[in-house]
Amino acid sequence: MQNNNVKPPYSSLRPWFIWGLAAFFFFAHYVVRVTPGHISEVLQAAFVQTSKYEFGVLGSAFYLPYVLMQMPVGYLVDRFGSRTLLTIAVFICSASSLIFASAQVIGTAMISRVLLGFCSATAFIGALKLITVWFEPKQLALLVGITQALGMIGGATGAHLAPYLNDVIGWQSMFHLYGIVFFALAILIFCVIRNSPSSIQNNIGSKSDKLPNKATFAQIKAVLFNRYTWINALYAGLIYAPTDVLGELWGKEFLQKIHHLNPYTASHAISFLFIGWAIGGPCAGWLADHWGRKPVMILSAIMGTILLPLVFYVPGIPMGFIMLILFLYGVSNTGLIASYTTAGELHSKELGGFSMAIANMLSVLLGSLLMPVLGLLLDWHASSHLAADGTMLHTVVDYQRSTLILPLCLFLAIFCAFFTKETLVKAKS
Repeated sequence: MQNNNVKPPYSSLRPWFIWGLAAFFFFAHYVVRVTPGHISEVLQAAFVQTSKYEFGVLGSAFYLPYVLMQMPVGYLVDRFGSRTLLTIAVFICSASSLIFASAQVIGTAMISRVLLGFCSATAFIGALKLITVWFEPKQLALLVGITQALGMIGGATGAHLAPYLNDVIGWQSMFHLYGIVFFALAILIFCVIRNSPSSIQNNIGSKSDKLPNKATFAQIKAVLFNRYTWINALYAGLIYAPTDVLGELWGKEFLQKIHHLNPYTASHAISFLFIGWAIGGPCAGWLADHWGRKPVMILSAIMGTILLPLVFYVPGIPMGFIMLILFLYGVSNTGLIASYTTAGELHSKELGGFSMAIANMLSVLLGSLLMPVLGLLLDWHASSHLAADGTMLHTVVDYQRSTLILPLCLFLAIFCAFFTKETLVKAKS
């Protein structure tokens, strides 16, 4: 008979190191993920004859493989655990960064972004799976919030770091540096991360590192055909789409044109969106654990619907007020944390990774689709007032009209939140 009083052969700090490495991967991939949006003028000059639509496609090239890999990654981490998948993914991220550094045409850069999306799909789901295995259920929402917050800090870091490194060492050397960091991280992940506490115990005299209680096909089918899975995932997509579009590609340029900011000031302003997210993420996780998942989701969508239009459609806003609005929008946009937590609790623990992968998939799908759409809308509006030489002249009104779809996403998220299933009581029981 097993003695339940025997202490596990690892320290209480080990789960935090294991989760921390996976969370750092999520942070680091965000730095690389947002970089093109903050050196857009440099890249458009380097890749000559690049239209706004083509640059929008470059931004969204990350997302197609990222979205397509979510459910496969969710299944794989449930079946095999996070360690091997994270190790391989970080190595591919290193290769992706080196390819981007050598790109001379936008097509090569797009290939690099596709590879980055393919491997980064493991970052968030791998970290969340480790949370569900290594930590108590009462810590789930808070740690999900902290993990997502680290990604947002990565976005804010990229907003400041990318223009600086571009000026100091150039964008090619910057991506070489990214590749070196990812390579070192892959080695650390392989050496430190283990899939579960039971794998630590089994490794005394054994090299086995497999997870018990693997999900069956019938269970996965039940997740796919559960309506709450998709209502919750649609909410995740609608609430986060504007953040994706603004924070990762178009936000800097939109602020430059609408509010006549210089490139550095615009990047600095966008970083406040990520800073707000980083602060609001853990707070939203705490509120979701004590107040409920559904109320946090509803309040988040309502606040976003009120705040975001102020950035685009109120003229003459002082710079400090723009930063404050973006900060508050970032804080309030964190209903996504409650949505991820709900996804992890709608089904059994063996299906947690797969269910959260669906929510994560939708959370980036809409944003990835809107990136080229906004570029297309900008070119379409500008086509009505061309310069004498045929060059498109993008006016403030063109940018404002193109952004109307973003507040609409947040408005629709309110309705999804009302139809989402509350899972807090189930989690406590």
